[in-house]
Amino acid sequence: MITVSKKAQEQFLTILKEKRISPVYQPIVSLEDGEIYGYEGLSRIDLVGCEFNTEEMFLISEKLNKVWELEELCRIKTLQNAVEKPEWKKLFINVDPKVIRDEKFRNGITVKYLKMYGLTPKDIVFEITERSSIGDAEAFEKTVQHYKSQDYQIAIDDFGSGYAGLRRVCALSTNYLKIDMAIVRDINKDDTKRTLVESFVLFCENANIKLIAEGIETKEELQTLIELGVTYGQGYYLGMPNATIIDISYEIKELIKSMKLESNKYLYKPSFFGNVGSICTPKYVTPPDTLGFALFEYIECSPEISEICVIDSEKRVLGILSKTKFLEKFSGRFGYSLFARKTAKELVDKDSLVVDAMTSIEKVSKMALARPINSLYDSVVVTQNDCYIGIVTVKDLLETAISIQVSRAVEANPLTKLPGNTAIEELINSCINSSKNFGFIYLDLDNFKAYNDAYGFTNGDLMINTTADCMKECCLKEEFIGHIGGDDFVIITDYWDVEELCQSIIDKFQDKINILYTKSDLDRGYIQSKNRNGSEETFPMATLSIAAVTNKYKNYEKLDEFSKDLANVKKRCKQTKGNVIFCA
Repeated sequence: MITVSKKAQEQFLTILKEKRISPVYQPIVSLEDGEIYGYEGLSRIDLVGCEFNTEEMFLISEKLNKVWELEELCRIKTLQNAVEKPEWKKLFINVDPKVIRDEKFRNGITVKYLKMYGLTPKDIVFEITERSSIGDAEAFEKTVQHYKSQDYQIAIDDFGSGYAGLRRVCALSTNYLKIDMAIVRDINKDDTKRTLVESFVLFCENANIKLIAEGIETKEELQTLIELGVTYGQGYYLGMPNATIIDISYEIKELIKSMKLESNKYLYKPSFFGNVGSICTPKYVTPPDTLGFALFEYIECSPEISEICVIDSEKRVLGILSKTKFLEKFSGRFGYSLFARKTAKELVDKDSLVVDAMTSIEKVSKMALARPINSLYDSVVVTQNDCYIGIVTVKDLLETAISIQVSRAVEANPLTKLPGNTAIEELINSCINSSKNFGFIYLDLDNFKAYNDAYGFTNGDLMINTTADCMKECCLKEEFIGHIGGDDFVIITDYWDVEELCQSIIDKFQDKINILYTKSDLDRGYIQSKNRNGSEETFPMATLSIAAVTNKYKNYEKLDEFSKDLANVKKRCKQTKGNVIFCA
């Protein structure tokens, strides 16, 4: 706890009495299209000669037992000036979890001011810093539950600074994670930070959580975050905090669009299931100014309609009107009179799930099923270059996934259960035809036949499965793993630099295979077995030959051309003894 001087106490009490707080608003930007997603309301001290800063002011409030008074003042000021906020844009408001413990804390004060300034809980996201969880986990969790129970959305701020972040996020079902700016700083120069954020992206995609990167200060940081698939960003490079709510510059917006377009080739994921664009269908759409009574009559007369997508003149998606939810609004004694004159833009579900056409079906299925129960079965909107192209129902997603899973099970290798030749051929053809980045890794066990003859089929199967396990444990970026048959495997990636992955598989393999040999064979460093002519011969221990081909330096237009290059690299591998990696 800090020491508070008499002058600082007087200044703090003056701030409270004279309401010397000025709100500023920093934009939170979509890194998909450069559009504003929302604004974070921040508080600034408006007192000349003040000897403490904003962060210290909150520490002083705790020292003087004035946590709630300061919290209330900052919140009211932020809401007061937020009337300029464009409709649909979220307002992020910081909350100090310690306020829950303040005996002067009052329930319902936020709702009162929301009504006063024409806002609703759906407009608000409360930010609670993960740093608070270190000092007071109970207050942190109580604060989250308090606001979630009132239909507010929750953002965990400074994610990555706490000691038990992922566990707490899972338990509290938060809506947003804001990556701590210390992780964002110089991320373009730090592989460890990149790997960490990659794991955040994957976690948030599967948990249906929106991920926001804070503290973006350079073009290089922005580009790296876009390449990693982070969907929202905030920082001085994108837009400074401002006393009025303003848009970001045209130049930054266009830069984000161009970076996103360029990065699409890095975000493409080879998928056995295919991409969601292949199963979406154009359905009923309406402009945002359509009135509720017209929509009601149209839906009532059209039993085949299950939802209507609201899109603007540029085909950008505003959200979905679910038939069930829409009719619920119009039911009851006053439903029709309340909503008949409202526009589709006002009635639409603003948090509809919208995905790019190139997103894999399995990923969309996970995202759809991770939604809250009240929207679990809502259709998913599919876009291409940020424009509406259709929708896909949860039924379509599940039927497609089940159908492919059945085919996959029939065609999979019976020993390793990995996809077999049909899936491998389909996927490599898809990679070649798409012109996206890809890497094809061919793995072959050396001296396997000798081991199989000497140790028997059961141990031979164990070695095959051990090899497959090594690949699975090393593939952490949704790489495709296939089993051609026998002791031959493949991995297909969406990136070029595969050497590190190949080396990690070899290292893992070398660690695991020792238990598959007898101590005497390990001590000798070789085994004795019969060769193809039936004569006794000594053979080295099993090793891995890995041949890799990417389209980094050569664009493949035909499978024959690709196969020829792969055969040449495989030949070079076989000419070298021991564990070996060759890349072309």
